[in-house]
Amino acid sequence: MFNLPRPILDYIQAVTFENRSPAYLLIEKDGRLSEWGGELEAYGIKNLQKGEYVEEKVFFLQGFLPLGDSPIVLPCIKTECGLSANIHIFPGDEGDWVLLLDATSDEIQQIAVQQKGNELSLIQEKQSKLLNQYLGKNVAEGLAQGVFTLQDKGERSDLTILFADIRGFTSYSEKKPPEIVFKTLNLYLPAMIQPILNEAGMVDKLIGDAVMGIFGVLPSNESPPKQAIKAALQMMRAVKDVSKMLQTDNGSAFKIGIGIASGPVALGILGNKDRRTFTAIGHHVNLAARLESQARPNEILIDQNTFEKLDKLQTSFSAITLSFKGIAEPLQTYSCLVQS
Repeated sequence: MFNLPRPILDYIQAVTFENRSPAYLLIEKDGRLSEWGGELEAYGIKNLQKGEYVEEKVFFLQGFLPLGDSPIVLPCIKTECGLSANIHIFPGDEGDWVLLLDATSDEIQQIAVQQKGNELSLIQEKQSKLLNQYLGKNVAEGLAQGVFTLQDKGERSDLTILFADIRGFTSYSEKKPPEIVFKTLNLYLPAMIQPILNEAGMVDKLIGDAVMGIFGVLPSNESPPKQAIKAALQMMRAVKDVSKMLQTDNGSAFKIGIGIASGPVALGILGNKDRRTFTAIGHHVNLAARLESQARPNEILIDQNTFEKLDKLQTSFSAITLSFKGIAEPLQTYSCLVQS
């Protein structure tokens, strides 16, 4: 059937059936059992008799037989003995074949994926409780609920800071009526905020059409620099989608520039009992803002600290040297220009 070398075929067979407790049934078109074999008892199927109606003994086949022309796969079905099985039902000349394969490993992977999804949902749920914090609301409540913890006196942490800004929006806002400006901005901001939340970042503040995100406060399996880069790439795609829609709608479309810097910053709470908000202060916050100000449309500019922690993602960036106001020596930075 396949023109493959015997070692390849042997490997495929081993991968497919090793530790999978293969078992089978052959059922005639009238629903009577014709043949069986393999490790059926592992699935709690025993005491079979030729000619008996198989649906009376094997519950998961009820309603599927007789089979039409197309095969059916039933993934991770719990059998009567509690073992999960992937069940393949396919037609043959002799009748309908039923193949059972132990799905324990698939079930474990499924649970792991579900747990990861639950973790992300919990992070996003926590983030939804904090969405108003960049407007100065509900921060004290979030702290009281343990969504995140910060000392009032402040603390120093190694974090990654992201700034993103819509290019050309200021001049656009001067030419358009206020209701159009805010309608457009309200389309772009979710596209810029949600990627930060997706990567377990925190939205520090909105400054007009600019967004500041902080990575490294909330727990994550990824390092803060990788979280920030992944959020930036998601942001580019999301903003591109919004621009396509707006181009069709009213002829307006925008691109963003992003700056990212990593390092120690002072993180703490500012304000009084009526209005409290958290913020990050320090050299790397200022550097991220300056990188963003020099980024071209569709460009991500990052500092050396961020670049060194990106592993395989480094290949997307090219080294460039930039000068910044207030910094005496030019700095080695890295650029990724995302294709439109």
